[in-house]
Amino acid sequence: MKRKKRVMGFLVAAVFVGVLLCTGIYAYLTGQAERVNQLSMGENVIETEEEFPDPDPKPGGSVKKVVKIKNTGDVPCFVRTQVLFSNGEAEAVSTIDFNTEDWTERQEDGYHYYKHILPVGESSTALMTAIKIADNAHLEDLKDFQVIVYSESVQSEGYQDGDFLKAFESLTD
Repeated sequence: MKRKKRVMGFLVAAVFVGVLLCTGIYAYLTGQAERVNQLSMGENVIETEEEFPDPDPKPGGSVKKVVKIKNTGDVPCFVRTQVLFSNGEAEAVSTIDFNTEDWTERQEDGYHYYKHILPVGESSTALMTAIKIADNAHLEDLKDFQVIVYSESVQSEGYQDGDFLKAFESLTD
């Protein structure tokens, strides 16, 4: 009888240890922690501001065209702008008065890069102020042409003032 009690006690202990072991393993394998991360997305929006009265291009003359970029989004950004002519003949006899102090042109891609971070609600300094027409231009070269201004921006978060090239290169990496 003593032996039966011992065996019974051993079996009860083994079952108890087995149950504890199984619940421990189950808890380990199914345990998880939850952490909620909140992300807020910044909206990167720019618009082109142009002061361009009705042009009357004449050989030897100048046409006023002031182009600025305004940050209308809710995050600071870097800006690049491309200026294109719709007419090759007009481009050949025209010179644009670019602001080279605050903007720099990269020949590799044809964009003019604003050298500074553009804060929210602010406008850049003027990229250009006028288009000068050569003295030897013919009026038929100046007929019905457009100056197209195309701008892009990238958030400046994580970059320093002056890192505009790095910021735009990160888009192609």
